[in-house]
Amino acid sequence: MVAHPRRHEPCIALRERGIPCLVWFEDAIAPYGVPTVVFDLHLLVPDLDEAARALIERGWVDAGPLNSTYHFLMGPILQRRLNPPNYTPTDWKSSPWPPPPPSQDPPGPTTTVLLPAADWNVPVEKLRLSSLECFVPPLDLLLDALIDSLLDAPSDTVLRTQLTTYVSYLYGHCTSLKTPDFAANLRLDHRQFHYDALSKRSMGTTVPFIEEQRQIRDEIREGKRQPQRNA
Repeated sequence: MVAHPRRHEPCIALRERGIPCLVWFEDAIAPYGVPTVVFDLHLLVPDLDEAARALIERGWVDAGPLNSTYHFLMGPILQRRLNPPNYTPTDWKSSPWPPPPPSQDPPGPTTTVLLPAADWNVPVEKLRLSSLECFVPPLDLLLDALIDSLLDAPSDTVLRTQLTTYVSYLYGHCTSLKTPDFAANLRLDHRQFHYDALSKRSMGTTVPFIEEQRQIRDEIREGKRQPQRNA
């Protein structure tokens, strides 16, 4: 999982300034076998303003906020959006739909969306320990953060639907998750979710499943139960 210079240009620019970052959303799950297209480049960073200043000094420009309708559906997500130098955004109305299938060649520079790592359950200390050559989060860190974000996401939002899709796709396409010893890499309070996701239950696609898993996670955190492998 090496860096793609064109796609990861802002990642490289941030690392050169000593600012750690990891890709998020589609760019984070695609390297693990998920056949997804990629859109804006979402990056987890320790501090939004520090990262934004570093990119602006390299020629990026503020892209402004999302439109109000999208913001309402996604929820109040703290972010900074920047466009690379000499970038002309594509008019979404003229974009092909459905999007083309994934390509072996990474897309070129696009809008960079900076997200606070702490808001997505990625500890800043782990972000700072990330590899200088790779911008993809390790699978255990990725799954722990996505599970927590999914269980904490407000109901009836596009955000929860997206997170459900990411987690479901990882379990559907990533063979590494299905090895018997992978659960040991996850946080204790996420292992029951993992066991249930690997079983034949309706993983993550129903409101009752998510509500049940939230309760289970909280009970594990409180010491009221321990994760149990399914028969």
